[in-house]
Amino acid sequence: MAVSYSCYFLNILTGRKPLTGAEKLATQHGWAAFARVRRRVPSRFRNVRVRRMACPSDHIAEIVAVVEDGRLHQAMTFTFRATGEGWRLDDCELIGADRRRRPMGV
Repeated sequence: MAVSYSCYFLNILTGRKPLTGAEKLATQHGWAAFARVRRRVPSRFRNVRVRRMACPSDHIAEIVAVVEDGRLHQAMTFTFRATGEGWRLDDCELIGADRRRRPMGV
């Protein structure tokens, strides 16, 4: 379930999904962290990928995801926590910008 929520938040970053209602799927801290990431990620990114998922406990899921435009990409982490209402985004953080251009055809 946490992976599908991360895809939802990734699609908000790329403009495919509206922001309306997303706050309900995040803790207060998670929503503030997502807002910071959203301000820093360029809107030109259109492709999204979940790269890796780990569950350090039964109540926490950590996901590494990427948004990209074919030449540049931006990786980030999403941390989801199980609450009484279900999984909620608890943290979101950029990993580091890759400003290198990818070779054509790769």
